[in-house]
Amino acid sequence: MNFSFKLASIAAILALLFSFAPIVGPAAQPVAAATVCDAAQFVADVTVADGTVFAPGATFKKTWRLKNVGTCTWTTGYSIAYASGEKFGNVVSVTLPATTAPGQTVDVSVDMTAPAAAGKYRGNWQLVNASGVAFGIGASAKGVFWVEIVVSSGGGAGAVYNFADKACDAAWTSGAGTLTCPGTDGDAKGFVLKQANPKLENGVADASAGLLVMPQAVDSGFIQGEYPAFKVQSGDRFQAIVSCEYNATSCYVAYRLDYRIGTGAAQTLWTFREKYEGQFYRLNLDLSRLAGQDVKFILYVSAYGSPTGDRALWGNPVIYRQGTTITPTPVTFTPTPVTFTPTAPASGCDKAQFISDVTIPDGTVVAPGATFKKVWRLKNIGTCTWTTGYSLFFVDGEKMGGPTTAPFPTAVIPGQTIDLTVNLIAPAASGTFRGNWKLMNASSQPFGIGTSASNPFWVEIKVTGGPTVTPATPSPTPTGPTSTPSAGTAYDFVAKVCEAKWVSGAGVLPCPGTDGDAKGWVLTLTNPQLETGATDTRPGLLTNPQNTTNGYIQGTYPAFRVQAGDRFQSIINCQYNATSCYVIFRLDYQIGEAAPKTFWTFGEKYEGQYYQANLDLSSLAGQDVKFILTVMAGSYAAGDRAVWVAPRIVRGTGAGSAPGVAASATPSAGSVAATATPTIQPASASATATTQAAVAPSATTSPLTDWTAYKNTKYKFQFLYPPSSTVVDAKDDSAKIDLPFTAGTTLTSKYINVSVVEGVSPCKNTVASAGAPTSSENVTINGITFLKETGGDVAAGNVFEWVSYSTIRPGTNACVSVGFVLRSQNTGTDPAAPPAFDKVAESAVFQTILSTFAWLP
Repeated sequence: MNFSFKLASIAAILALLFSFAPIVGPAAQPVAAATVCDAAQFVADVTVADGTVFAPGATFKKTWRLKNVGTCTWTTGYSIAYASGEKFGNVVSVTLPATTAPGQTVDVSVDMTAPAAAGKYRGNWQLVNASGVAFGIGASAKGVFWVEIVVSSGGGAGAVYNFADKACDAAWTSGAGTLTCPGTDGDAKGFVLKQANPKLENGVADASAGLLVMPQAVDSGFIQGEYPAFKVQSGDRFQAIVSCEYNATSCYVAYRLDYRIGTGAAQTLWTFREKYEGQFYRLNLDLSRLAGQDVKFILYVSAYGSPTGDRALWGNPVIYRQGTTITPTPVTFTPTPVTFTPTAPASGCDKAQFISDVTIPDGTVVAPGATFKKVWRLKNIGTCTWTTGYSLFFVDGEKMGGPTTAPFPTAVIPGQTIDLTVNLIAPAASGTFRGNWKLMNASSQPFGIGTSASNPFWVEIKVTGGPTVTPATPSPTPTGPTSTPSAGTAYDFVAKVCEAKWVSGAGVLPCPGTDGDAKGWVLTLTNPQLETGATDTRPGLLTNPQNTTNGYIQGTYPAFRVQAGDRFQSIINCQYNATSCYVIFRLDYQIGEAAPKTFWTFGEKYEGQYYQANLDLSSLAGQDVKFILTVMAGSYAAGDRAVWVAPRIVRGTGAGSAPGVAASATPSAGSVAATATPTIQPASASATATTQAAVAPSATTSPLTDWTAYKNTKYKFQFLYPPSSTVVDAKDDSAKIDLPFTAGTTLTSKYINVSVVEGVSPCKNTVASAGAPTSSENVTINGITFLKETGGDVAAGNVFEWVSYSTIRPGTNACVSVGFVLRSQNTGTDPAAPPAFDKVAESAVFQTILSTFAWLP
């Protein structure tokens, strides 16, 4: 999206852009330590979700659902009280309506009145105990919860197009062809149904109508509805809630909003990946770029992983127009008496929830042989007390000199948290290392995290030859730290911070800035403290936008020549204890004197978590690019202390060659190059060999030494995959790994699908496609015989070309299938289409990956 540098208009443009990304509500904050008497957890906005639009002076009732996560009972002598921001009337406190014991929830309501002037308003609230002591949510039990609304201006505001009401005006299709509307719940071809009050993931029913859609029940299945043309006006916005349906615990989908103008090809306006985790997301997209055109909007949902239970909701999908004559109707939620614990097992005695990395977050750089202390914070979300007979134990991966087991230092009752510590030693060799850990009960039964209580948690470090930075209290450094770039760093945004031009709506800013400057500021942090409370040993940037509604700050860096395979990486989060922080991070870029464009955007609200950005810049390869770090106030303009931790451009070895394939090893499809056929030597059960050690050594440097091992510990097999890949999903019986590919062609994705199915005969492809294969043959690799099948499908303007390898795990009835998929655009005769991708070059890495497949003991 274009962004003008003219200061006279920049505020207006940012006002349109401020909610371009979905913003997560305060629904996933960690709870306070178990020894806290008074502590709360935000569960849901029962009424008046963030961003609800009201007419000036309208009255409304705000209801929050809160959970008692402390050790003391909340009596009716407790209350909620106004803390700061907009008061919305004269009510300053409300007593709790009922006694609330630890572990219980309560709904608390306040009658409020919208301000008379148009704008965005937020009011912050906390709880007060019977002694008059205030407390709240978050890890410190001091955070606020809030009400946030938009007051309309002019002639009102409202929805000018309702996608739920007009659902059957759309043409609904899936890979199985045309679908009926309304559909039939459970139809394997996919279906769409209008729901009057769809129940969101957090257990609350939306009072507005929505659409329940389910893609075709096949791998990469999809469903889409193409609506009749609609004339877009400047300022129109597409709004919706995106969420899996309540209790659809296996739901894992990708949402897309596509559009078509005339008979042109469909284009994607927005996309978002959603997995069932107890939260919903509010979408608010500016459609001004389409103003003046008759646009056919397309609601699209695809399966992202195992194609089962993908019950996806579009809540109240509308096109909203400011200044219409439609009387605004508040978006409210009907209270539902439900205590929602998304991670609780159906009947699990022993189950854990990962809360935070107290020390050593993933990716921490450590010197070879350095000692360090790893601390995890875990919560007991089962029904049994963890006694001192329970222990932490090493599962697999890199042991890092740690103990095999470590007993619990204290008992932990259900609902409490515990910090577990191990002393570790970094390996002597450089590389990225991960060690997986689980818990064990007093009967020596292992358990872990996740919905099945079977997943490990881990420690992951990066070992380089550089010095180890000792964690310390974060402090703004006026002149900035002297940063030694990490291995592979091609550009360090912290080290170059004052080479950038920093501006806000108040004009050009000094670098470094001054903490608290209302015009906005940027400062370097030597050891930034993350929202979780953990300290990162790498330097970061503290960026605070101008202290005004829709305020922003941005730094434009000097031009940098991008190469294929370059990636922008950073941890993004609010600064620790910046509880009112609510911002939008953006990575923008400018080429030459052209208008800047947005490459990536992410909404962030203080909720005790941090996020890792890892963006492929290959689409900009060969160009001199000015990167722009932008932070915008997402709401109430106060306390927006946003931190970029270790923002940098990472360049791997051989970045200019085909991704995932060493320059000296490019075997053609269907053959195995002699120099790229390592035989995996399975380690013993107690071995702690690294990924590098798993590959048989050769006289020359192996092209796979920086590859990562995927290990399936239940069915005991492994293979290696190339750097810059992303593990999208990993379960006992399935996995999906996105692979890097050359950008700028018709190829849109390249990935590995893994599936394990017991008791099937014959053992054949279960991962790549539901269609019949076009060829099949038996092949032997590393002494293992596979059924190799190839095929292809066409769906929704996409072409899927695949190859699958299937074999039985010896001594079992488990059929293991590893599939490789190339997904590309079906451009037809479009003269503006990008060039076709090189199938042979892109497929070469598949054979290399499979050549590393081996059974584990």
